[in-house]
Amino acid sequence: MHIRLICLLTVVLYAGSATAAPITYFFSSGSAKITATAGTTTIVDTTIALNGSFVTFDTDIPAVTDFEFTAGQSSPITMVNSYGGFDTFVIESAIISTGVGFSNPSATYSNGILDFVAGPVDVEGVYSASHTSGTPPPVSNLSAPFVGTSFLNGTVDTDLLTFELLGITLTRIAGAGLGEADDLIVKADVTWIGTVVQTPPVPEPGTATLLGFGLAGMALRRKRTSRGNG
Repeated sequence: MHIRLICLLTVVLYAGSATAAPITYFFSSGSAKITATAGTTTIVDTTIALNGSFVTFDTDIPAVTDFEFTAGQSSPITMVNSYGGFDTFVIESAIISTGVGFSNPSATYSNGILDFVAGPVDVEGVYSASHTSGTPPPVSNLSAPFVGTSFLNGTVDTDLLTFELLGITLTRIAGAGLGEADDLIVKADVTWIGTVVQTPPVPEPGTATLLGFGLAGMALRRKRTSRGNG
């Protein structure tokens, strides 16, 4: 009876090890290259620091299954060209995460690199804007949500523990309300550096099998010993 149980355990260990669990990387440092344009005019071209994120992926499928990253309050950002009467703005906060129906239309994993196309992506942002002259009066804590950014290109490097997501639309601000002919479109290219693997890797099939056979061997030895003593 004990031998049967051990053999069953071996099969379970082998079957479980054949499918690796999704892995979550947490990130402590990152950056976002922010670009904003109005028609063909560049309004913003800068890089800001990011302060928290995770990405969950499975290299067996392969696919990115979930992610979220945040930005706290940035330093005042000087615009390349003024827009809506403002020449400086501050990102008060931003949260970028997977949207409803998130999926990976394509993904490949090879030599530690997971390249993927995924979406949609949702953004919740708050910003403030001002002009160095004080006119017009500054505006603050303006909400700038953007739901359903289209599919984006990204990369996970499982050796360097990095995560990139390119071309995120942070917000689109209607120009008409600010006296501008063109809407302001703000985009970001994000790069993260990983620090912690949350989910431990599942043992390789060979490891599980050896463990199971080792347990089975111990059970056989005990059974023979007990017979000899009897």
